[in-house]
Amino acid sequence: MPWRFEILKSLLEFDSLGFQTVRDRRNFLQCVRTLYDVHTSGSGAVINLRVPTEPAREISVGCFPIGIDYDYVSNLAESREVHAEAARLQASLNGRTIILGVDRLDYTKGLPNKLEAFADALRRYPELRRRVTLVQHVVPSRLDIPDYHRLRQEIEQLISNINGEYTQAGWVPIHYMFHSLDQASLIAYYQMADIALITPLKDGMNLVAKEYCASQTTNDGVLILSEFAGAAAQLQSAALLVNPYNIQDVADSIYRAFEMSQKERKERMQRLRRIVKYHDVFHWADSFLASFTRRNVSHFPMVGDYIPREGQT
Repeated sequence: MPWRFEILKSLLEFDSLGFQTVRDRRNFLQCVRTLYDVHTSGSGAVINLRVPTEPAREISVGCFPIGIDYDYVSNLAESREVHAEAARLQASLNGRTIILGVDRLDYTKGLPNKLEAFADALRRYPELRRRVTLVQHVVPSRLDIPDYHRLRQEIEQLISNINGEYTQAGWVPIHYMFHSLDQASLIAYYQMADIALITPLKDGMNLVAKEYCASQTTNDGVLILSEFAGAAAQLQSAALLVNPYNIQDVADSIYRAFEMSQKERKERMQRLRRIVKYHDVFHWADSFLASFTRRNVSHFPMVGDYIPREGQT
């Protein structure tokens, strides 16, 4: 990157820098060690970076994975309005196993890879036909840019090809929507989906994965998540992690999620919901601010720690 010095120099003007994952922070520290004469100290979630200026400065460089407002999403998922909408959606899809995708139109989201994996699952596991439906929401984005317009065309052509090959009387494999949803409608989709298929090629975090877990109030869903999403670092213990470039791997995980026992589904989703609940957006803000107020304390909030908000235990 020709302007690497300018970018790093500008970042080093801040008092505190936060990254979504330990890997991202490690990459940043390696860059500044390579290109600048800096020294690091400390361990844990926050490392102090000593910059040789006049006078010398210390910068806090931390790992602070952002969360969602878990209570808001979970409470909305329990509302009468959302329950009614989720029931209506399930009825319209004839009680089939629903695989849900919600992605912004962007090349980083890996939508063509996801569609190819779903087609591969239908091809190699014919027992999935007529029994599963992929509901894919694509949120419009940057349609005035030619590359994004071409991406939309590629996605829609793939969907057309898959539906053309596998559609049978009374069953269409992919239900495709290209529009935004209001929050209540989106959470209704989360709630009724048996499987969430979230497979970006690269993502800083991906809050859709966390919103899906918060909406699964009956603990019945399965999360298939790209290992290249930032959320994978927190959710890897209970999600089915996949490499989105490996089409057969994703297809096999779709089948595994479809065949998963009710007991395993509940155990996995309960763990996911605990993680998302504890590491919510308030915990993110608290831990980020702690890097300012606790500079001289040897232990800072780690990814696995939980700092209760005022009034919580």
